[in-house]
Amino acid sequence: MIDFPAGMIWFLLILLVLPLLWWQWATRRRQAAIAYSSTATVAAAPRTLVQRTRWIIPALRTIAIASLIICLAGPMRADAITQVHSDGVAIELVVDRSHSMSAIDFKRDNQPINRLDAVKGVVADFVLGEDQDRPGRPSDLIGLITFGSYADSNSPMTFDHQHLVDILKQIHTAPLGPESGTAIGDAVGLAVSKLTSLKDREDLRLDDQIKSRVIILLTDGEQTSGELQPLESARLAEEYGIKIYTIGAGNEASPLVPMPHPRTGQMIAQRRNYSLDEEVLKEMAQVTGGRYFRATDLESLADIYQAIDELERSEIHQQQYMQYEDMAVQPVRIAGFTFPPLLLIPMIALLLEITLASTLYRRLP
Repeated sequence: MIDFPAGMIWFLLILLVLPLLWWQWATRRRQAAIAYSSTATVAAAPRTLVQRTRWIIPALRTIAIASLIICLAGPMRADAITQVHSDGVAIELVVDRSHSMSAIDFKRDNQPINRLDAVKGVVADFVLGEDQDRPGRPSDLIGLITFGSYADSNSPMTFDHQHLVDILKQIHTAPLGPESGTAIGDAVGLAVSKLTSLKDREDLRLDDQIKSRVIILLTDGEQTSGELQPLESARLAEEYGIKIYTIGAGNEASPLVPMPHPRTGQMIAQRRNYSLDEEVLKEMAQVTGGRYFRATDLESLADIYQAIDELERSEIHQQQYMQYEDMAVQPVRIAGFTFPPLLLIPMIALLLEITLASTLYRRLP
C-alpha cells in the first residue's frame, strides 16, 4: 500500500498544470535571431535528427521537476505486520517404556502393534498436529521423560517439537531384567523438577509467559520400582500448581507379550498378567486438578490426547502495526521486484539534461 503524509497531497496537484506552464515558458522565451531577407529557403531545408529531437531537453527537465515534487510529497509504502504473542503451556510428556508396554493389544490399519508404538504415533500427532483442525502445539514448551525402573529425561523442554518427536520414535521398551520395572513416582517427580526450573533456563527467559504447567502421564501398570511414591510426587506437583493428566493404557488383563523361549531364547508371543493401578492414577489426577483417562484402543487414545489438547490451549494475542518505507530515499520491494529510490529519477534526468544540453543539443546564444 502506497500512502502520502497528510498535508503533502496538494504538491501532486501541481503535476496537472506543470506541462502547460512549462510549454508556455519555453515558447515565449527570447531566442536569438538572424536578419534574413526571407525564411522560406531555411524552412524548406531538411531538419537534422538533433533538430527533430530537441524536445528531449524540456522533457527531461519536466520529468526532473515532476519527480522532485513527488519526492517532496513524501510517498510511503506501508506494510501491515501482525505480531503474534502467546501465553504458552509448558507440557512434560511422561511415557512408560517398561517391558509391559511391548504388549500387543492395539491395532493400526487392522495390524497389531504394541502399546508403545501406539503411543508414539498419537503423541506425534498431538505435538506436531495432523491438519488445520488439529494444528498441534506450536506455541508450547514441551519436554519428554520416559521410564522403566528408572526415569530418564530424553528431551529438555523445547520448542523444537520435530526433534522431540524424532527422539520419541527411537525409544524402545525395556528388556526383561533390572530395567523392566515401573517407576511412576520417580518419573513424575523428575517432571515436576523440570517444570519448576524453567526460570533458571538462560536459553528461554520466558517463565512469565507460561500460562500453565502440565504433566501428561501414560502408563499401563503399577509402581514396582523407584524411591518416590506416585501420590507423593502428585502432592509435590500440587504444591507448585502443576496439573497431572493420567492415562491408563491397554485393553486386556492378559495380553500377548514377546517373551524369550526358555530353551531357544527366541522371542515368542506369550500371555502375561499385568495389573493397572487405576485408583492411584485417578487420585494423582484429582489431587492436582487434572483428569484420568482410559485408553483401550488407538482411537480412544487419540481422543484422549485431543481432549487434553482442548483443555490446555495457549492464549494467542495479536497486535498489528504498520511499517513504512520512504519510497523517495530507499529501495522498495513491491510484488517481488525491488525498485530503486524515487530520488534517483530527478537526479538522472537533470544529469542527462545538463550533459545533452552542453554537447549534442548545445545552442548558441
